[in-house]
Amino acid sequence: MDTDMTTSVSSFGSLIRIPQSLLHGKVGSGRSSASKTRQHLKWAVYTCAFVFCLQALLEVVEADPVLASSLGSCKPVPVLKGAPLHCCLPAPKRLTIRFTFPFIPRTLLGRPILRERKPAHILQKDPEYVRKYNLAYARMKALPDTDPRSFLNQWRVHCSFCNEAFQQRKTPGPLGPETGVLLQVHYSWTFLPWHRMYLYYHERILASLINDPTFALPFWNWDNQLDKDAAKMPAMFLPKFGIPNAALFDEFRNSNHYPPKILYLGYNSKLEAEGQQNLTDQQIKYENLCVMYNQVTTKISARDFLGGPYVVGTDNSAATVNVSAGETPGESGGMESVHNVAHEWTGLINDPDHPDNEDMGNFIYAARDPIFYTHHSNVDRLWDVWKTIPDKVTKSGIRKRMDYMSRDFLDTEFTFFDENQNMVIVKVRDSLDSSKLGYKYTDVSESDKMWIYYEPLPAQESSKTCNSSEYPAPVPSGYNYIGMDPVSFKLDRRAPTTEDCRGKGVNNVDQLQEDVVLERVKIPHLEYARFDVFINYPAANRWTHLYMSEYVGTFTHLPSGMVDMSKSVSESSSESDDKFRIVTIRYSVNAALKRLGITDYNTDIVVTVVSKGKRNSSPTTGFTFSNLKQDFQ
Repeated sequence: MDTDMTTSVSSFGSLIRIPQSLLHGKVGSGRSSASKTRQHLKWAVYTCAFVFCLQALLEVVEADPVLASSLGSCKPVPVLKGAPLHCCLPAPKRLTIRFTFPFIPRTLLGRPILRERKPAHILQKDPEYVRKYNLAYARMKALPDTDPRSFLNQWRVHCSFCNEAFQQRKTPGPLGPETGVLLQVHYSWTFLPWHRMYLYYHERILASLINDPTFALPFWNWDNQLDKDAAKMPAMFLPKFGIPNAALFDEFRNSNHYPPKILYLGYNSKLEAEGQQNLTDQQIKYENLCVMYNQVTTKISARDFLGGPYVVGTDNSAATVNVSAGETPGESGGMESVHNVAHEWTGLINDPDHPDNEDMGNFIYAARDPIFYTHHSNVDRLWDVWKTIPDKVTKSGIRKRMDYMSRDFLDTEFTFFDENQNMVIVKVRDSLDSSKLGYKYTDVSESDKMWIYYEPLPAQESSKTCNSSEYPAPVPSGYNYIGMDPVSFKLDRRAPTTEDCRGKGVNNVDQLQEDVVLERVKIPHLEYARFDVFINYPAANRWTHLYMSEYVGTFTHLPSGMVDMSKSVSESSSESDDKFRIVTIRYSVNAALKRLGITDYNTDIVVTVVSKGKRNSSPTTGFTFSNLKQDFQ
């Protein structure tokens, strides 16, 4: 009898079982033993090869997932005006529980019966729904502060997790030891999953308060340029609506953007304050379509759409990043940047009495406005839409859009309170399929197709002959400056290699997405920032239309709380490092290069960065970054 034992070798969560005889040289004697040894070796080689291939496909990050909860230390969140805010949550009344998927009823034919989130501009015409929606928020706002389901505590969930009130944890579970590194769910791959589960429980709490398990949040369909009311601020959230809606109203909204104004995804509050943002509704429509095309359609990799990795030890609030030590800066995805514009446009802007631009214009206050949840309902919907968009980006044309599959992404965990006041531990892997969570969205694919298949204006003739040698190259790891005026740089390009495919989940270089990357941009925590980027169009400026072939996308940064509690708010304009965060920004350029007729990887390009996010009251200083480079995803 063969009594050969086995041992386990762990490799990023995978277990490879290798015979002890191979580890210790016990190969036995005779033909049978030699044959068995060859079989063991062959089996081990195949297994190792499989594991290594699997790791490459799963985009493995050599670290550990972020673990977080609302228990433990919780610091106040400072603001520009007034005392720091208390955003901490109440302690759970009973032991925490692990997430389980909800029971989903089915029809006699076996089809799942899902809650349906419908467009706000349609639902506001339904008096019964508006009354029910208003009642749900009225009851939520009437709950005591000690109840985690109260509207005040629902706001605190976002205020705390999104403004570094908590710390990451070293081990799973809500009471694991803290790392000392602040927690931030924006600027990374956690943005979409965290907000999905936040809405999931918020919606279930509202439904339970009106005893209607079919209740679903509406979604503000602001990307819709087909239906005339879709991109306007939904009327059911505004005064003088005609149906009781007091619980849906928030006084801290920009009344200058009430209907008939259309949400403008190219919005620049400084130009607006100067009276220089004078676009027709048709121009706004075209620019909105082009922004959505560049922020969603052209972002085919998970990293470009969802955001960069966020693993334990990553400090997305930090003003310095030690890359050699494995630290990574924050990296927003395309969806997060475009979502920020709706926040900025809705909140109070350029109001000296409200320097924090509350409510929607600042992560600290945003969730105090009920419109926040219908805005994020559309953001969540667009995540589902993104996965269905065909590949019109890469050379292969066959790449499928997929979420990250690494353990670091899937096992990231957070805590939320459910409709029964239980604290629930949720992992990112629980959030990836909305149908398993029991809801769906009304099909608005006709309007989605308008931006999915959008064709910008033909390229400028000057773009096809732009001479990159006339512009400076960025200084690697040096001082590169983005001022109030547009700045242009020469970018050296090269062809992708098989090495670029590693860890990207692609089979060959033709499936890769080419990016232009601004590395380690230094941005003040309390400032709104916006960078529009153009390829081979150095004439671009703050007034340049975005429906051009040369426009490749937008990055936006929404203000959030300061990190260092030792400084008073009167020092908020100082240059001390604790007032800044470091971010890396990606712009996808495959489609634009093709439109410009640039098919040779040896052709260098000119990258023009237009800074147009400074608010009217902001200082006139610019931003610095460490490098501009080409990258493949």
